[in-house]
Amino acid sequence: MKSATLFTSIIIFITIMISAPAKAAPEVGLMVGSDSGINIKMDNYKFGVGLDDLSFTLDKTFNFQDHPHFYWGIGGKVADSKSNDIQLGARAIFGAHTKVERFTFFIEAQPTLYLLDDVKVELEAIGGVRYHF
Repeated sequence: MKSATLFTSIIIFITIMISAPAKAAPEVGLMVGSDSGINIKMDNYKFGVGLDDLSFTLDKTFNFQDHPHFYWGIGGKVADSKSNDIQLGARAIFGAHTKVERFTFFIEAQPTLYLLDDVKVELEAIGGVRYHF
């Protein structure tokens, strides 16, 4: 059951990423923090794969109109917990980013509400860099 839930969640995330019309070239990079792993951004959609504890995230981000280096967003997370249970979370994103040549450096705070088994809220955070193709 656990592997079926994880597989279904991965398929849903990939379908959403593929179906989003791309207007800009993708950005691919690394993130460290609560989820250390790979971070991909296409337009205003971010997809992350955490490698410490296997996790998948998908977020829709929005820039603040008067402050182009700051953004917020909403999204979801599917993770494999230390007790080998699947965790499903809804989350908000608050971040800052800056572009230097073909690289974007970013930091984010991510309050996450986990919904399965033990309902809880955790404040997670990441930082990283993505390369523009």
